[in-house]
Amino acid sequence: MDEPADLVAEQAQRWARLDPLLPPPEPPPEPGRGHTLVATVAGGGRVTGVLDARTVDGIEVRELRPFVGDHGAAGMEALLRAWRAELDRAPVPDGSVCSLRWPSRDARCVLPLLGHGLLPVLALGVRLGDAEREPQGPRRPAVPVRRASPADTAALRRLAARPTARSEHFAVAVPHSADRCARTETWVAEGTSRDTVIGLVEFEATTSPRPWLPESGWGLIHRVSVEPESQGTGVGSALTGTAHDLLAGSGHTRTAVWYGSLNPVASVFWHRQGYRPLWTVWQCRPASALR
Repeated sequence: MDEPADLVAEQAQRWARLDPLLPPPEPPPEPGRGHTLVATVAGGGRVTGVLDARTVDGIEVRELRPFVGDHGAAGMEALLRAWRAELDRAPVPDGSVCSLRWPSRDARCVLPLLGHGLLPVLALGVRLGDAEREPQGPRRPAVPVRRASPADTAALRRLAARPTARSEHFAVAVPHSADRCARTETWVAEGTSRDTVIGLVEFEATTSPRPWLPESGWGLIHRVSVEPESQGTGVGSALTGTAHDLLAGSGHTRTAVWYGSLNPVASVFWHRQGYRPLWTVWQCRPASALR
């Protein structure tokens, strides 16, 4: 069972066993569209993957979409070897990155990914509604939170720049960041006076499905940013809780957020808010560093 359709069906069954929240894998493009890798698995069988190249913030991203069926680690190992051989056939620029997205709960594929020089730099965290999960963590503190106004523009720009600068230490060329739409809302946390903004949260309720979520109807948190002197005081929890309440009020009880897996602050913060990883983005830079 090595035909692409069989690999997709096998992979869908395996993912369903790993994590019930995973959507089925997107089928590979039709023959002649996109660049396809084919690899032979040790012991028999073949796997395939689709390669894509794009430029994100001036960085050339070489992205692989694997289809390893039920071959697991052996299939991933064979496909990564074929990817390395593909990179050997054509030079890659220094400003480049290899990237792939894979289910976070697939522990069997971790060693092949690490062995080929890829690091788990990003995660998509998901949070179920209160009725679907056990309560966890203390109640958020009483921090004044309100909708942003035009008078907050300077503070919003300052706060919006902070997580972008910090994320560069942990991940590069984030091709899966959620695209903001006209329905994105921004709410702010106030300091000691109403004129002082010490944090923001940006979020939206989705109306169309995303390839990395099982269906539409999710809330997406795009950004939470808090002034350094106010971090660790519960401001981030208050902002996130406000977003959760507003989204739940419109029927969006499940929420998702991309965060840096290697960021020691973000990874702890989002887990405390009730999130757990669904997808992990693995990257190495430059692309020639793939082993």
